[in-house]
Amino acid sequence: MDLKRFFVNLLSNCMSALTGVGLTFFLTPYLVETLGKEAYGFYPLSTNFIMYAGILTTALNSMSSRFITISLEKKDLRQVNIYFNSVLFGNFLVSLFFILTGGLFCYFAQNILDIPLNIQLDVKILFAFVFLGLVINVSSSIFSVSAFALNRFDRLALINIVMNVIRLLIIVLLFYFFTPRIYFLGIASFCSAVYFMYANYRLTKRLMPEIAFSLGDFSWVAISTLVGAGVWNSVLALSNVINTQLDLIIANRFFGASDMGVLSLTKMVPMALQMLLGIIVPLFLPELLRAYANNDLIKMKTNLDFSFKAIFIVLLLPIAVFFVFGKEFFQLWLPHENSEQLYLLSVITLVPFIIHGTIETIHHVFVITNKLRLASFWGVFISILSITTVVLLCKYSKLGLYAIPTGALLTGLFSHLTFTPIYAAKCLNEGNTYFFLRIAKGLGCFLLLILIAYLWKYLSLITIDSWLEFILSLSILTVILLAVSTFVLFDKSVLYRLFLQLKGKFNI
Repeated sequence: MDLKRFFVNLLSNCMSALTGVGLTFFLTPYLVETLGKEAYGFYPLSTNFIMYAGILTTALNSMSSRFITISLEKKDLRQVNIYFNSVLFGNFLVSLFFILTGGLFCYFAQNILDIPLNIQLDVKILFAFVFLGLVINVSSSIFSVSAFALNRFDRLALINIVMNVIRLLIIVLLFYFFTPRIYFLGIASFCSAVYFMYANYRLTKRLMPEIAFSLGDFSWVAISTLVGAGVWNSVLALSNVINTQLDLIIANRFFGASDMGVLSLTKMVPMALQMLLGIIVPLFLPELLRAYANNDLIKMKTNLDFSFKAIFIVLLLPIAVFFVFGKEFFQLWLPHENSEQLYLLSVITLVPFIIHGTIETIHHVFVITNKLRLASFWGVFISILSITTVVLLCKYSKLGLYAIPTGALLTGLFSHLTFTPIYAAKCLNEGNTYFFLRIAKGLGCFLLLILIAYLWKYLSLITIDSWLEFILSLSILTVILLAVSTFVLFDKSVLYRLFLQLKGKFNI
């Protein structure tokens, strides 16, 4: 793996993720205070509809990166243009469907959801702008493939950073000059989607000038190939949405808008981690695809192992810190809310991430080897089991709001510790224990991080009574945990190569 390119992409995408997380972090307390948690809860709910729409678009778009990257690797520019234009115009057709369904949903929203009467119109306008942004994102999604195919994720990261700044500026201006409304967040999302489309279009023209936009290159054969390969990704997307994105709707229907608002506040940390995963995990796919295209399975497995270790640091290190200091975080972030309830709900939600995070890029194995059918059937089974478990717990247990993350936790652990690692190992012609050994190593390192974090908290070298003390304490702890993780997980040869590259870069 090109470590220099990887770390450039990693750092730039981390900055991109931080701007997105920072936007949510700083705005949420103000929005909850200004609009109320009941109204605020509809904003994360509205953004979930983007995930629901992704079920339909995944079949066409998910495999386009794979086929375009492989065609580029083989220098087949004709095929690159056919795939590109087929997806582009295919997405236009899908967008027309979203315009129709989005309009119907906005009109009948009060019959579908529990919406307080005083904010019904505002919530409908919010959904309308979110759906318009969705249409723009779907129509232009293929423009992101150029950065993927050429492994220039740093360019996408810059676009994301500017997009988040634009969203923040629009929200600040609207809330400053006008009476605060929940639909202002929808307006900001719509405007940022317009910028994202324009910026990615410019990026495609710059990185891949050989791409020509032509309806003549549209091919139903190419559409059929992509959908045929990607339909199982749609099924996986469906299972993912059921597992992770229906919780707010369930809370709304079973416990009302107020409890949905409480649950929405706990989405901050999982959302931040998912955002990191969504940005960082794809960094490994181009190298994995190239290795597979060249039939170099040894290199592919080496890169896969490297991805496990890198993602562990990005994902499980902050989870370890949150498990120990999460209550203090909520006390400082939302001082007027029940910090203990928010902390416990968040911890239950994050437990499956511990297993999932040790081998996150394992799901690339199904895409790369194009063996998605069985994995998709399993995903559907788990999602049905998950939603059934959650509903039964909501209806018959005394867990209340805790029933929702608890049901997802039980089924998530079951999936991550049974089928997923076993079938992925089979796709690589490895033994059943291939990924379990990596999970065990990751869990061992995670427990070590938890132990160090608890020891740091027990020593109480820095008393946490303010944000300054919180940031200072956790910054020192993070450096310690980062050093421990790096030397436990990575081979000395990899660390030495990285040192030599940094030495040459900075003329040490």
